[in-house]
Amino acid sequence: MFEILSIGTQYFIYKKLKAAGVSKIVRAIFIFWAAFWILAGAVCGYDLIHVEYDWFSMRTNEIFRAVSLTWTIITLLAFFSFFMIDALTRFSAFTKKKLFFATLITILISLYSIGEAFFVRERHVVILTNKISVDKIRLTYITDAHIGGLSTHWHFERAMKIVNDSSPDIFILTGDIIDGDMNFRDAEKNLLREAAARAPLGAFAVNGNHEHYFILDEDVEGIIRDCGFNLLINERIEIPNTNITILGLDDTKNGWIKIFLAPEDKDKFVLILKHRPGLPFDADNNFDLQLSGHTHGGQFWPLGFFKSIAAGVPQGLSHKNGGLVYVSNGSGFNGAMMRLFVPPEVTVIDIVKEK
Repeated sequence: MFEILSIGTQYFIYKKLKAAGVSKIVRAIFIFWAAFWILAGAVCGYDLIHVEYDWFSMRTNEIFRAVSLTWTIITLLAFFSFFMIDALTRFSAFTKKKLFFATLITILISLYSIGEAFFVRERHVVILTNKISVDKIRLTYITDAHIGGLSTHWHFERAMKIVNDSSPDIFILTGDIIDGDMNFRDAEKNLLREAAARAPLGAFAVNGNHEHYFILDEDVEGIIRDCGFNLLINERIEIPNTNITILGLDDTKNGWIKIFLAPEDKDKFVLILKHRPGLPFDADNNFDLQLSGHTHGGQFWPLGFFKSIAAGVPQGLSHKNGGLVYVSNGSGFNGAMMRLFVPPEVTVIDIVKEK
């Protein structure tokens, strides 16, 4: 489906180049470039990964796939730029002047989107409760880092600096952290290991859908545990001396079981870790806070609106089924190294005891 969309937008751009009187040589270069990345996206995409593995290494595959997706997004931006210029000029003949302005708009938006994807920000939330047995607990969590593809050590280091500067009592990963060949990612693993060791009440993680993709032929769960995280796969754990119970649910792609909440859990602060925002079967009116990701906030405005409808939960903090749900934009990007008006984030949550 994505390849068909890509072919359509690039054919549209070719027609505009021709209408504007661009030379045959330039159009031929565009056709070659477009065809190359369409083919790369098809061969290196997840759907055809079993074919790709006979030809390329996983590292090569993830880079080619990411560049192909980035190019496709740029052509989509170009499509809207060309259409906007056409609409403003009442669809008169397409000239080189129109081509110049449409191209300029595309370049500016693309550069902004690439820049936004790499500047992670901190989101700070305060939650009041009478259930915890201490004055304050600080949770810091990241989700959807998507280490792999075109993600860089500098980008992840920025996210982890926010984590370390927040000095969390508990450090949490809610899935889609690993999305590539971790043999090339020792620096990122060390950053996770160091941050996990600093959290006095522990570091916890759950799998996302990308941790289950069969392109990741490494021991992904072993890597997460080796970085110092207690990986919860449909498990519950009590945090000593806090009255906090954590339920860690595996991603639905792998199938997670129903975890029953006991009557005495009503008196505890129940924290659910789940990659996708959908609520567990028996969580209604029986949990306090759920931390999720997966949606990326749509990654491009206004897709976040449709993502929130599909997830049944808006971005950020909201009330749902008797508890609070926080859905993070995620600290990374999936495929295309671009975000538009949906900045990446690291979320810091202070759970404060009501006086």
